[in-house]
Amino acid sequence: MDDPETAPVPNTWPNARDEDSRPRKRRRKYITKACNECKRRKIKCNGQSPCQRCGRQQIDCVYAGRTRPDQSDQQRNMSRLIEQMSAMQEQISALSAAVYALSRAGNSPQDQGRVFRRPSSARELTFQGPTTSAFSFGLAKSSLQRRGIVDGDGDEAGEEGEERDATPPTRDDTPLGMLNDDSLWTISKAEAIRLCRVYGEEMGIMYPVLELEELLRQVESLYGLSPRLLLRSGDYDVHILRLVFACALTAEASGRSELAMRLFESVRDVADDCVWGPPDIDRIIFLTLVAIFYFQMDEEALAWRTIGLVERMCLEKGLHRCETLSHPTVVAAGRDRVLRLFWSIYTLDMRWSFGTGMPFSLEDSDIDPWLPEPEEKTPYLRVMIRYSRIAAKVWKFISAFNNTGELKKDEMNYLDWQVLQWAAAIPASLRLGDDSPDKEPRSIRRLRSLLYLRANQLRMLIHRPVLHSAGHIVRYPADCETAVDLAKDTIRFITRLNETSDIYQLQQVAFNWFLVSALAVLFLAVVQAPSQFSSRCKEEFYMALELVKGFSTQSYISRRLWKSIKSLRKLGPQVGLRQSASDQRVLAANRTVDMAPASNQGQTPQDGAQMTQELMEWFEAVGTLENQIMGVTQVFDDGSGRMANGYMYDYGGDLSSVMRDLF
Repeated sequence: MDDPETAPVPNTWPNARDEDSRPRKRRRKYITKACNECKRRKIKCNGQSPCQRCGRQQIDCVYAGRTRPDQSDQQRNMSRLIEQMSAMQEQISALSAAVYALSRAGNSPQDQGRVFRRPSSARELTFQGPTTSAFSFGLAKSSLQRRGIVDGDGDEAGEEGEERDATPPTRDDTPLGMLNDDSLWTISKAEAIRLCRVYGEEMGIMYPVLELEELLRQVESLYGLSPRLLLRSGDYDVHILRLVFACALTAEASGRSELAMRLFESVRDVADDCVWGPPDIDRIIFLTLVAIFYFQMDEEALAWRTIGLVERMCLEKGLHRCETLSHPTVVAAGRDRVLRLFWSIYTLDMRWSFGTGMPFSLEDSDIDPWLPEPEEKTPYLRVMIRYSRIAAKVWKFISAFNNTGELKKDEMNYLDWQVLQWAAAIPASLRLGDDSPDKEPRSIRRLRSLLYLRANQLRMLIHRPVLHSAGHIVRYPADCETAVDLAKDTIRFITRLNETSDIYQLQQVAFNWFLVSALAVLFLAVVQAPSQFSSRCKEEFYMALELVKGFSTQSYISRRLWKSIKSLRKLGPQVGLRQSASDQRVLAANRTVDMAPASNQGQTPQDGAQMTQELMEWFEAVGTLENQIMGVTQVFDDGSGRMANGYMYDYGGDLSSVMRDLF
């Protein structure tokens, strides 16, 4: 029997050494999700679609449905998150405003010295053209001078110097350091939307430089999830929104809004860059808004200066030529949008040229006659384009008369006819009718009122040269009556508008030009022919003074009116104007008005009531001036127009020295 320990090993048994040398089989990657067929057979699945086995067997490879989160839950969570972020942004805006108010109360003396000033041009104006009301008031003073009542204007320069020294520059006490904390974020989204709508109703509807829908889209983008990411240095949309808000705030505050000034200061450097940079469409839009802002601040001279620069940028860009409309940059900006922009600038330049009495920048002959006008959806602008073309002719007529003294009656009648034809061609939607003011929208009523007053104003300017001398008044009585009647109608219309709506209160800067122009024409007529016009114009003159009483003493037009009144003061004693108790009783009997006492030494008016009182006293004195100087039995010694006592009765056409600040 063999020993079991020495029994031979079969050759078929695997050798451990051979097993170690054989390559080990790799396990397949574990798949957490197997298809339904592999699960049923309990075999491995490679997780593909189809998997290896189902693909080889050509059977459907189906995986069990994966559990997905509910979409409605996601949307609810996202909405909740957005609401929370919006609430946080509102709180941040409120906190920013509170921090600003606290920091203003406790700012350091070092910051107190760094202030920004409100721009002002009224004190420095030296020239006032023939379309200004100052020109009419100047004629009145020169008329008195020609009668020998007062000597020349040798002390005018001294008075201006006194005023410049006595009146400090208007300043806003906001430190420049606070301007770095962007004032834009003190305005909530709801307030921003409201201000855009105010701008659209008060300014955009007249001069469609921007579209309201576009502004609202920009507000939505600005007040999005990450608004501060949009504030890039070259983002003109944000700069334009700041100016839109500033214009709306200034209009609502009658030219005095601290927040509007801070918004404007935040883009002042941008405005400087626009002036010296290339004439891009965005830059042109931006500077146009700067000019509108100046006008809303009652700084018409600065508005005129700025819009002149903008118009020259339009010329550089070629926007006055029809062939430029096919240029890629114009096409990219929008052809209709560019046309609205150019024609708005054209009408604004003409408007402010007449307001300041200084020439406009663009002649009609320079504009391509084939350049299209804006589309029909901007009817007010289309009407104002035709108005501006007639106004340019009126400007040349007035300037020619002012230079030569020659009154061309045929040209005057033709221009008057053109204005009447223009007024008759105004679309029915913008023409003043007999409808009840309560039934028409406020914005439409304002546009109708402005167009009615513009027609009156232009006709008044056309006929005003006949009031330059007593000889012309005698020679052209019908035209003289027309000028006076138009001035009276303008004053009555504005008074009625003020009594029946808030349109005048919100847009005094626009309506006061018409008011003071009419007031100056009446004053000139009374000075030139007291017996003919004094009693006839008294009621309307006092109506205008009621509105003057409400003027802000800081407004541009009130400062110009005050300068004219101050220049007349020294003539008071020489025409019998006294501050006696009897005179005050006569004035009170004519018109019961709560008036502040006038000061003969004051350099600035205490309030509008002081200006009202002094103009009323002047009107009463000038109304009886003819009897005071001439007497009813005075006769002339020759045909030269010189009276026996040495005074002139045909006062000439050079009456342009006192009130060169007003039309």
